[in-house]
Amino acid sequence: MDTEIRPITHQEYNAWIKAKTLGFGAAVSEEHMRRMPFEPERSLAAFHGGKIVGTAYIHRFEMRVPGDWLPLAGVAGVTVQPTHRRRGILTRMMKAQLRDIYELGEPLAGLYASESIIYGRYGFGMATFHQRWSLARHHSGMEFPHDCGGEVELVEASQARDLFPGVYERARPLRPGMIRRDSIRWDLKLNDPESDRRGSSPYFHAVYRSGGRIDGYFLYRLNHSTHTLTVHELISTTDEAESVLWQYCFGVDLMTSTEALLRPVDDPLLWKLADPRHLKRSSSDDLWVRLVNLPMALSGRSYAGEGRLVVEVTDSYCPWNQGRFELLATPGKAECRSTAAAADLALSVADLGAVYLGGVSFRTLWHAGRVKADDSNTIQRADALFATKFQPWCTVDF
Repeated sequence: MDTEIRPITHQEYNAWIKAKTLGFGAAVSEEHMRRMPFEPERSLAAFHGGKIVGTAYIHRFEMRVPGDWLPLAGVAGVTVQPTHRRRGILTRMMKAQLRDIYELGEPLAGLYASESIIYGRYGFGMATFHQRWSLARHHSGMEFPHDCGGEVELVEASQARDLFPGVYERARPLRPGMIRRDSIRWDLKLNDPESDRRGSSPYFHAVYRSGGRIDGYFLYRLNHSTHTLTVHELISTTDEAESVLWQYCFGVDLMTSTEALLRPVDDPLLWKLADPRHLKRSSSDDLWVRLVNLPMALSGRSYAGEGRLVVEVTDSYCPWNQGRFELLATPGKAECRSTAAAADLALSVADLGAVYLGGVSFRTLWHAGRVKADDSNTIQRADALFATKFQPWCTVDF
């Protein structure tokens, strides 16, 4: 019996959601999935014997890349039922998705990998990373405490919905990897069902106000059993705002420790602490990026200098990306086109996705055996072009 791969209709949505929940082993609730935005034309389902045995979906996003914004196809909800694995269903869905993304003119795709061994073969590379922190209160003193004219103010959820997006939009251009949140995404972010609290308090919402302007905010919960304050998001547009918000976190009464769930790997807090060794940090990969239209993606970002680089790329799933491409970078402008010229370096499209936002260097991948180049000078030249001011960071989970 053949398996059909196609988008679903509105009438098939309930069956698709149930199949997706079953595919994740109910680790993600059906209620949570139904809160997500949904466009049937960006969905895929694998039908076998009239039943849905595989699912996949695309969210439409805009992502900050160095120097610009580009469309990002956010791949999510990818499942295959345990009864139908190892039949090529996932590969067929991924091929169909990538072709659809390419034909719609979206140069980039991104996903959060449930299993890291799966998605590299489909051309996705680890592009952003985050850290999870824990710090005991008695080690939270600042080397240079901020005592300034601004103040932290607790606000209601309805006020947070009005105030937070403006700060986020001003902060978003600062780092590659940041994704725009539309109105629906903000509603999802601030939604606070009791099932998500896991023994902690409802959300508290706070802003930092200075000179009549809000320069930072954070969203947190308190757990009175463990005496822990957990920061779910802290965004600022100034160093002052960020320092004052952290000082507030560390000083909340009855709390003996602070946790932060999602922080950039180059966050300066470590260097602000008087006793930094006690900031416990664990790192994890975050957004995986795939170049779907390679010339468009490389032309769509800016570079740290001028130069020419010819890359030879292998791509088994997007044959239009297979071959050699010449990148010409000048201030404020870049061009990328197919070429027959000799390659400076060679790598897979997944590894090019990893370096695209600046989250890893060509040199690191060269030493790891993932990039081929004749000499160290070529690697140095490539890294000089792709260098970014800040490490990439993505705060939108999908």
